Amino acid sequence: MFTGTGAARVDLPTYAFQHQRYWPVPRPLAGGLPVAGGDGVEAGFWAAVEHLDVRALAGVVGVGADDRLSAVVPALAAWRRRRQQQLAVDRWRYQVTWVPVTGLVEDVVLGGRWLLVVPARLAGGELAAACGQVLAGGGAQVVTVTVDAFGLDREVLAGTLAAVAGSGPVAGAVSMLAVDEQELAGCAGVPAGVVGSLVLVQALGDAGIVGQLWVLTCGAVAAGGDSGKVSVPQAMVWGLGRVAGLEYPDRWGGLADVPAVVTGRVAGWLREVLAGRAGDQVAVREAGVLARRLVRAPAGAATQHWRPSGLVLVTGGTGALGGHVARWLAARSTPRVALASRHGIGAEGATGLAARVCGAGSAVTIAACDVGDRADLSGLWGRLAAAGTVVRGVVHTAGVLDDGVIDTLAPARVAEVVAAKVGAASHLDELTGAQDLDAFVLFSSVAGMVGSPGQGNYAAANAALDAIAENRRARGVAGTSVAWGPWAGGGMTSAAVQARVSRGGVAALAPRLAVAALGQVVGQGQAVTMVADVDWARFAPAFASSRPSPLLSGVPEARQAIEIAIAQLGKAQGRELLADRLAGLAGAEQER
Repeated sequence: MFTGTGAARVDLPTYAFQHQRYWPVPRPLAGGLPVAGGDGVEAGFWAAVEHLDVRALAGVVGVGADDRLSAVVPALAAWRRRRQQQLAVDRWRYQVTWVPVTGLVEDVVLGGRWLLVVPARLAGGELAAACGQVLAGGGAQVVTVTVDAFGLDREVLAGTLAAVAGSGPVAGAVSMLAVDEQELAGCAGVPAGVVGSLVLVQALGDAGIVGQLWVLTCGAVAAGGDSGKVSVPQAMVWGLGRVAGLEYPDRWGGLADVPAVVTGRVAGWLREVLAGRAGDQVAVREAGVLARRLVRAPAGAATQHWRPSGLVLVTGGTGALGGHVARWLAARSTPRVALASRHGIGAEGATGLAARVCGAGSAVTIAACDVGDRADLSGLWGRLAAAGTVVRGVVHTAGVLDDGVIDTLAPARVAEVVAAKVGAASHLDELTGAQDLDAFVLFSSVAGMVGSPGQGNYAAANAALDAIAENRRARGVAGTSVAWGPWAGGGMTSAAVQARVSRGGVAALAPRLAVAALGQVVGQGQAVTMVADVDWARFAPAFASSRPSPLLSGVPEARQAIEIAIAQLGKAQGRELLADRLAGLAGAEQER
């Protein structure tokens, strides 16, 4: 810093060869968290408290360093730690809501040639006929392509689509494949609709068709006060679709959930959706269109924390995540913890983990069990019951990673990930039935809730976990799915993915705080909550730069980050381009 005569503050130069500022212009975030420590005096006060320095604290407040002050300082320090922890956890918690889309009309014109891709099992049905009428009613020329997911071949389907495209340009495609919930032979737990949707995305690219693909579901989401069971198989397609939108922004239209009966009003709303006027993750209902939004979860200061009253079964119990959960349960005076993993006591570090859990006061059982295998899990359940123990809580952390972009995924790679995540969760759901558990917790992922390139199969599996938790809550039993960001030390994502998401603005969670968040989330009573440490200034512009995506418009920091990104593009042409691409995010607040 210059302090001599004539020193002055000057502006930084523009970026080389461009007459625009490269340097960011900071703006305070509206509604941000208070700065810890306050002014200098207050910061000194809390520093003395945190270091248990009674003499320094006495000097700050102007009293004598006596025994009374010594007695209160530890309590103040403990309160301070809890408060800081609470602020951090509150900042990490998000949930999904659905908002009405306004300003839509029912006389939109689509035009051009549109593909209607229908599963063979549903061809000729009422829903297929209604979707054809939706397109035709918008002036589209409808070309129906019937697909049998059983024995579906990517190359054959690409050839069929290429032949269609050879007759003229394709304006868009509507797929009903997701509605087929039959399980594919040889792919345990994987519905035909997931594989069909996966192969369709691949084949459209192989055929060189650039028209945007819209994937329809029927009952995959609960929106606008919907009651009843959510379709777990179709929810998986929503997870896959969120990744497809990030990997193929130019040829992805979006996801639309429709009623089983498409009335005239629903048809009009759906045409608006297909025209791209309502967002890319929507539920079409008789009363209108609802758009999916991520928002901050309510502050958790008054939340009841989960306190286990009996045995808690932890799947993946000897892994990185399961180990953190087991130690946290023991620290909360859980009477007994059962840790299930494929290798049981033979897993690396299992003996030491058992010793630490026992040392904290909890009895521990470590069992070798493939929780994705119904018979194996049932056997473990029976052995626990025969020993006179009643399961009071379940925490499902088990999972398998097999990351790859959608273009490289095969049905077998989807099946492997689904078996460990969804198969085990479904078995646990069945085994507990209507049992009154303290908690039934599923470890889901941000990949399923928001999307993560290169994790299409993992996103599909985790979206299914979210749906299972919603169904449990709907029938009045415990159910919580936590869509986690990456944990420090691994366990939720591969090292490569964790490095990429960290660069993109999603920091790894400290396990000590993550398990504290777990107790709060379970106590809060929401079916699905996302817990992630997101730097929106980095994440939001990158997430939405390639295609309009209003999903994040409910998070003020994300919306502001987009506005700043637009403002910093000094050239009118560049600003217009980015503004057009991000208009769905930056201006979506008008829908509220």
